[in-house]
Amino acid sequence: MSYNIIGIPKELKENEKRIIFNPNEVEKIIQLGFDIIIETNAGILSNYSDSDYQKKGAKIYDTIEDIYKIANIIFKVKEPQEYEYSLIKEHHTIIGFFHFAGNEKLKTNMIKSNACCVALESVTINNEYPILKEMSILAGENALNISYDFHNKKIFNKKLVIIGVGNVGYAALCEAVTLNYNNIHLIDLNYNKLNNLKMINNSLNIYEYNEKNLNTIMKNADIVIGSIYTDVKKTNKIITNELLDLMHNYSIFIDVSIDQGGMTTQSITKTIESPYNIYNKKYIYCVPNIPSLSGNMATNALSDIVFRCFSEILNNVIINKQYMKNIIISDNNLKKSININNGIVLNTNI
Repeated sequence: MSYNIIGIPKELKENEKRIIFNPNEVEKIIQLGFDIIIETNAGILSNYSDSDYQKKGAKIYDTIEDIYKIANIIFKVKEPQEYEYSLIKEHHTIIGFFHFAGNEKLKTNMIKSNACCVALESVTINNEYPILKEMSILAGENALNISYDFHNKKIFNKKLVIIGVGNVGYAALCEAVTLNYNNIHLIDLNYNKLNNLKMINNSLNIYEYNEKNLNTIMKNADIVIGSIYTDVKKTNKIITNELLDLMHNYSIFIDVSIDQGGMTTQSITKTIESPYNIYNKKYIYCVPNIPSLSGNMATNALSDIVFRCFSEILNNVIINKQYMKNIIISDNNLKKSININNGIVLNTNI
């Protein structure tokens, strides 16, 4: 099998609108020396037609089976769905968001496949997660806007709680300030970070993360955005039923951590069409692909950062005429993003 054929299947995850590369990045990859094959209509929900990709040199195939059969490298957005399990073979290098910690069945099947699974959420450069960061910013902005719509834009004096002020939480905070939320409460392990934010905006209410403060901050909350992330590990369900009961009736908890299993005892993965688990008149939003709500914008942001992170690797594949996984394994940065290879779990956090 050729080392330089990249396949891009249409995303099977429900309501996933993104495609991993837009036509501009596809053209750049082809110019490096790759052949790119794309399943028909893979980009349609991001407003990219088959013709847009064909004009850049990609070839369009009718079925997902064709993509997996011909390509050695698979680039995709979300984790393989159950229909794809039987299509994934030992020779494949699959690159996408896997979030194994929240999906034991996926993990088991990828081990059985003996494929090389490169997790975009695990890509680290200079001790940062550049790909995860880009999507986290969109997730935070979208999470805040979900709460805005939930309350019909009547957010004056509504108590907004943000648990974890990393990339998601900070993006949600910025969006909240833009939309004139005036009752914002932040809780995080890093109290110095919160202090710095309060120096910029004195109206913020800040709390160092501990059990007592979590109990305090949840009381009478109207909106909670839960955005804790711990390096691909399964999220601890720190929000108990007792804490949820402290929230106002008809309040909303947006569990951005649902990709990693969720952070409330009521968190079960839902879809964009049916996004809520309802518990005692509390609405818990549990959609794992929140960035996908941004459609074309999300695709373009993801396409750009994934290409920038993998361009050197892709170039080395062509120069050395080597299979992708061998090049990644020899790269000091990206080898850490291989979660599973040859049936062996390499990232023990998953």
